[in-house]
Amino acid sequence: MIEKIMASLESLPTEDLLKIRKNLDALIQSKYDDDLGKRQGKRAKVKIAGNVEIEREKEFFFTLHKIIILEMSVNGLVFSIKGTVIEGDILRVSFRVPSTGEKKIIDCQAVRVQEIKSGTIPEYEVVAIAVSKEAVKDYKDMLRKRGK
Repeated sequence: MIEKIMASLESLPTEDLLKIRKNLDALIQSKYDDDLGKRQGKRAKVKIAGNVEIEREKEFFFTLHKIIILEMSVNGLVFSIKGTVIEGDILRVSFRVPSTGEKKIIDCQAVRVQEIKSGTIPEYEVVAIAVSKEAVKDYKDMLRKRGK
């Protein structure tokens, strides 16, 4: 089938091929996003201070890491942290809603971690999605059972 399509495209002028390419790029992007469950909407740009507990660290010590939440959406957030976060870590993010002062706690999982400042204390930008209590429980069980 691809050979037939390519053979029919060879006779078209360059301008038409460029239009087809533009339309194909848009089609591929929308199919890719639908198939992989990518977010269609935008995240809200914010600058909210908060704290993070990293579930993996609780085994050894209890530490709250200070964060700045940069973007938020219905099911995820982006924040910067001066602490080591590994992709796949379960995190408990807590912050206060600026308008009401209400404290919010969100369990989430790090999806993408990118180092933005290196040094003795590196700073990371973390993209995390909200997860259920079941996912947190499964992660805790996995941590307990590793090494057995």
